[in-house]
Amino acid sequence: MKFRPSSGREPIDIPALKRSLRHFFRQLWFQIGLALLIVVSVSLVLVELSLLEGSSEAQHLSQINRAFTVVFAVEMALRGFASPSKRQFLREYWLDVFAIVPILRPFRIVRVMRLVRSLRTSHWFGIVYRYAQAFPDVLRRGAMEYFLVFSLLVTTIVFSTAAILVFERNRNPQIETLADAFWYSLYSIFASEPIPDLPVSIVGRLISVFVMLMGMVTFAILTGTVSAFVIEQLRTKTMITEFEEFSGHMIICGWNKKAEIIAHEYRASRKNKRSPIVAIAQLEEEPTFSDPGLKSYVHFIDDDFTKVSVLEKAGIRRAKTCIILSDKSYGRTDRDADARTILAALTAEKLNRDVYTCAELINREYGSHLDMGHVNDYVVSEEQSGFLLAQAAINPGLLGIFSELLTYERGNQFYQISIPNSWVGQTFFDLFIYLKKTQNAILIAAYKKDGEFVVNPERYVFEFKDRVVAIAREEIDLQL
Repeated sequence: MKFRPSSGREPIDIPALKRSLRHFFRQLWFQIGLALLIVVSVSLVLVELSLLEGSSEAQHLSQINRAFTVVFAVEMALRGFASPSKRQFLREYWLDVFAIVPILRPFRIVRVMRLVRSLRTSHWFGIVYRYAQAFPDVLRRGAMEYFLVFSLLVTTIVFSTAAILVFERNRNPQIETLADAFWYSLYSIFASEPIPDLPVSIVGRLISVFVMLMGMVTFAILTGTVSAFVIEQLRTKTMITEFEEFSGHMIICGWNKKAEIIAHEYRASRKNKRSPIVAIAQLEEEPTFSDPGLKSYVHFIDDDFTKVSVLEKAGIRRAKTCIILSDKSYGRTDRDADARTILAALTAEKLNRDVYTCAELINREYGSHLDMGHVNDYVVSEEQSGFLLAQAAINPGLLGIFSELLTYERGNQFYQISIPNSWVGQTFFDLFIYLKKTQNAILIAAYKKDGEFVVNPERYVFEFKDRVVAIAREEIDLQL
């Protein structure tokens, strides 16, 4: 919607103006400035309430506080204008709207209505909590509970101090000054009883009940939060992992269901049964395992796997294998996920040329970057699943064979075998017959020492450092 002034000027783009206002209100400097303004105005309200009503000082402060109220009213009006929905605006800012009630003429003469200004002190804690994600992990845990407790305490004490001062002064000889009201509120909220004595007025007693109730609520929240924090610390202290001691282990970059399958199959292989597994992933919560027994064997590092320092912490220089999964968490696009995969793979190869690195890509066109970086292997996940489905369509029932060959859980599996010197110079066919006769294994491919492989070759003579791939039920040792 655009509004065209009658003067012929350029039309005002209302939606763009609203977006600009919302962006302006989200600026950190504006939020901090507004919070400081609230603190100053609340402090002036407390000082005004501590002065005798009708005195010149109280009248001057009343004028200043009225100016603050006008500023806050303009702020609320602009927020309401910029809000996409008025219902959403009222749901989010109802307390702030209530705090500017004293701007209305019928409420100006009611001095106690100025107490509602103190409710806006919670704005500070909203800012702190909003930016809590930038805090260190140890502070970020339970941040909402900590800030909630602190916000409730401060807001309750400020509001109670002002209210007790208004309703008890000149009636209660123990509360004559702002300091008396403050210490009364502070003692009452922590002691859960009026200290030093019951208020005189009915409103003062209701406020005391409110303060005691808030004290019990904050104490309960604080106790639960601290208990959970201590238990978490004790639990994590007993699970500290010395990554410096790992050697010949596997690193998995990224974590999802595929990562759990990789870890499960890796441990199912007899030769890797005792090898540690380190997973690097930024997880919002502790991962769940379909196989609970696997949890104790996977050691997590909650960090970004593209960082050099994180890969070094995981022991990349001593690792045997590094698997890098496509990470599309936090709303990343396919291109961003592939870029992170390529960066991590090239970094791993740079830090340790001997580590076997295999990366998962979404788009094959980026595979050339991995080839140039001498990354050992990469998998285009969607292509591989497409090939399997195509084979299922062409050869019904074939997927059952793949399922058996690709898992160490049951039946036959693929095994890679190094050719001993005694077989150098002999043919692929000779070894094929030998394995079938002696170990009931089927030879299917040969790897040359330069990394090139041939599947079911017609004629092939083994050379020094060659390897072969066979299908068998258990490990094969040609040295026997």
